[in-house]
Amino acid sequence: MLSPETRTVAMEVLRPPAGYRLDLAVLTTYSLDLDVLLALPLAVMTQSDRGMDELLEDPLLLLEALREAGERVHVFVDHGGIGIPATSRPLFAVLESSVHPVRAPNGGAFHPKVWMVRFLDAGGASIIRVAVSSRNLTFDRSWDVALSSEASPVGSEAVAESQALAKLLRALPRLAVRDLTARCMQQLEQLAKELEATAFPSPEPFDGSIRFEVLGLNSPSRGTWRPAPAGSNLLAIAPFVNATALKVLTQVSGGERLLISRREALDDLSDGALSGWTQMMILSESAVDEPEDGRTERPSGLHAKMIALEQGRKVYWYVGSANLTAAAFVGDNVEMMARITGARGNAGSSRGNGIERFRNAGFLNLCEPYQRSLKQAEDPQLKHAAEQLEQARRVLLSADLKVVCRADGERWRWELQGELQLPTEITVTVWPVSIAEDQGRALRLPLDWPLPLLRLTAFVAFRLQVKADVDDVRFALKLPAEGMPEGRVAQVLRNLIDSPERFLRFLQALLGGLEGLAQWGTEGGSAAPAGHWGAGLRPERLLEDLVRIASRDPGRLEPVRRLIDDLRSSPEGSHLVPEDFYQIWQVVDAVIAEQKLMPGEGS
Repeated sequence: MLSPETRTVAMEVLRPPAGYRLDLAVLTTYSLDLDVLLALPLAVMTQSDRGMDELLEDPLLLLEALREAGERVHVFVDHGGIGIPATSRPLFAVLESSVHPVRAPNGGAFHPKVWMVRFLDAGGASIIRVAVSSRNLTFDRSWDVALSSEASPVGSEAVAESQALAKLLRALPRLAVRDLTARCMQQLEQLAKELEATAFPSPEPFDGSIRFEVLGLNSPSRGTWRPAPAGSNLLAIAPFVNATALKVLTQVSGGERLLISRREALDDLSDGALSGWTQMMILSESAVDEPEDGRTERPSGLHAKMIALEQGRKVYWYVGSANLTAAAFVGDNVEMMARITGARGNAGSSRGNGIERFRNAGFLNLCEPYQRSLKQAEDPQLKHAAEQLEQARRVLLSADLKVVCRADGERWRWELQGELQLPTEITVTVWPVSIAEDQGRALRLPLDWPLPLLRLTAFVAFRLQVKADVDDVRFALKLPAEGMPEGRVAQVLRNLIDSPERFLRFLQALLGGLEGLAQWGTEGGSAAPAGHWGAGLRPERLLEDLVRIASRDPGRLEPVRRLIDDLRSSPEGSHLVPEDFYQIWQVVDAVIAEQKLMPGEGS
């Protein structure tokens, strides 16, 4: 019951059940770290338990994992929520088709954190997994909470508890900053139909199905959200709180009220706003882990959002993205909450699912009673500087900017075009995320860089500064791009596979399936396989492996086909594929083509 000793990692949500494969994943988030999005498909593909930084060390394996995911992973992120990567990677270009910036319809933030994932077995039967959490797609070290469940659609009859999931999916095309592809929209609609026909069971020992609630999709917003039904004892946890939401919660509860938040958020509230709460607590400093990698800029502390409301012998738990703020409760933000219901249990008992059991589970041992701090008067100059930075950020988010690429001999010109008017006190530095930050330049449009093809990208980094002692504002935008050449992925591939030996080593990993790729990931592709052409890898053995896979599971050879086609699409890549191997491949590929023309015929 929310014990701090019970932890999991986000990538577990994407890992298929035994006998299934990942078919489609739709992820929503307020903020996004591109490195996290790079590592997630790789972690799933290799079933690896290694850390994300370690997973990113082998770009060739990473590229194939991303290509394997292809158009089956879609991330919808708040337009201003993409972070600037810590490192510059050409592979960010591969993510562009998967990242979709969106805007909330009422001017707030697109803030839901819900993952909807469909898995298929060999016969095409599906299992859908849904996870609603407080966690963004970032490297944060914060305390978060998630609720996950999976089930299969049953018939076509609508399940009332799941309608909010379908409603969110169907709203995404109109919230997107730019038009989605026809294929993406088709995928969203198909998944929406399956979600609304699926009842997701609550985790034991809770009762019935999870009820999902989406907030902030109506434009303009209609009314104030409140937990229902009203009850007695109340627990509320969130890092951000204000008087509006706290008033709503005190109106729906009539017993003991426990509030857990951040010291800074509580200090900003008046004594009157906090007067209705029996107990208030904050996370102890000892509960915040020190970063093992030295990256102190990664946020930490309390980030969970959760409400528990007791009514008679029942308790209603809400888990999701909504902070205890007016933006969440009134409808400026788009939010997703999940509600589960269970037996409350007797006071003082370790049984049941009520607030008393949460108190005994151990999380409160990480907390300490809140005592108001002496709040220093806000420096008006610093306040003005912060407001200027926010104004400049909003101008950039609404500006009509675009990326234009054009060939320039053997290199390319990457150009940022558009018009905007920024406050004169603000300095803006800009650069493509595929190059180092120290190559950034002051924003004077138009602005261009000479870049190699594999560094072309639609992701653009912005750093906003002001001459005052306030933090810089940093974010990246995915901008509309013109003139992007075809074959960028193939070029990245040719840059990573630099010899016939490396091609054959990676080919063997592909033929070995997940186990082979996992071994490649563990050894970095450097360990010698059974050998390579001219050094122990016999053509007849490779032929045997190819024929066996072609006859039993020809779909597994699709990554091999992509690899060979990409490499042979240019003269500089063709020499990386040994000619004697290519002759073997042509024979195998022809057999697969014949099988497709004669379905039902075995080989």
